[in-house]
Amino acid sequence: MAAGLIRAIKARVPNAEFSGVGGPNMLAEGFTTLADMDRLSVMGLVEPLKRLPELFALRARLVQNFIDHKPDVFIGIDAPDFNLGLEKKLKANGISTCHYVCPSVWAWRQGRVKKIRQSVDHVLALLPFESDFLQQHDIASTFVGHPMAEELAQTANDDVENKDANHLALEEQLKSFVAGGEQLICVMPGSRSSEVRALSDVFLQTIAACLQEKPHLRFVIPAASDALYDLLKLRLAEPDVQSIVDKILLVRGQSRQCMQAAYLVLLASGTATLEAALLGKPMVVAYRLAPLTYSLALRMVKVDHFALPNLLTDKPRVPEFIQHEATAAALSEALLAYLDQPELVAEVKNAFAKVHTKLAQNASEKAADVVLELAAKNGA
Repeated sequence: MAAGLIRAIKARVPNAEFSGVGGPNMLAEGFTTLADMDRLSVMGLVEPLKRLPELFALRARLVQNFIDHKPDVFIGIDAPDFNLGLEKKLKANGISTCHYVCPSVWAWRQGRVKKIRQSVDHVLALLPFESDFLQQHDIASTFVGHPMAEELAQTANDDVENKDANHLALEEQLKSFVAGGEQLICVMPGSRSSEVRALSDVFLQTIAACLQEKPHLRFVIPAASDALYDLLKLRLAEPDVQSIVDKILLVRGQSRQCMQAAYLVLLASGTATLEAALLGKPMVVAYRLAPLTYSLALRMVKVDHFALPNLLTDKPRVPEFIQHEATAAALSEALLAYLDQPELVAEVKNAFAKVHTKLAQNASEKAADVVLELAAKNGA
């Protein structure tokens, strides 16, 4: 996303210079990084607290750098907890600020709207309702579309010559796995160990319940990391799943390819639900939280649906089950409903196709328009 924005700006302003904190894709575009990007990649609840002194020191160093070497525009890419504080100080020092990816204030912690207004001159939103929400709160915003929609449109046009060896090997593995014409369901219990531990058992029970009704089904589980692959491999070796394990293919990564090959997807709530929708895949979504976290979330969340595709379609199209509602009986019933109603599958695919069209807006070019307009106000 950030690398695409750099390319779009440099296509119009070839001598533009970029610096800050960035990863390898940005560096490949000529970006100068002032710190290791990995230092900002902090997950969980406890680990960020341990790293607070380091993160505060880095932010202070970046503030001073940009005050001393005043840029035409500062663009914060996501990471609102880090970037909004940085942007607020830069804006107070007369530097135009732009934030790329709207913080999820429309969903929860809506009190952050005030901080966004104080910190940011313009927000580049990936989703249309985000821009509408911000503008209702007097925050300048532009809906630029979602880069994933364009990326997946391009991926759909890729030919065999553009597929790497791993992709081709997985294709052959999947073809062999469903050589008898069996229908394939992709199962994705999450990208974090906490999610996988919370959902793997009920997902395996769901697989068993589906196979009782339709023994011809096959299931592929793309593990999001090597550590999760090992965790799931151990789980699949346990005695209680041996009756279904030969109907399950566990692979390392390549979730997108697995979803593309599947007829349906069963997955944990998260960004992957949008990816599945953009791939046109009917899905069932589930999530489970620690009891205390769930109790707090009930008080903070301000949306009626937690599966992102349901916020983008004309009406809810994705069965979603949270906490105690996420049972094998409920999940298998929802999956089997798709298999028994091809007209429902067609309706969902049509709704998702409209979402894809809505989000494929040439995001990098639109974002570049806004950034260059902000720069022009500073005489750049």
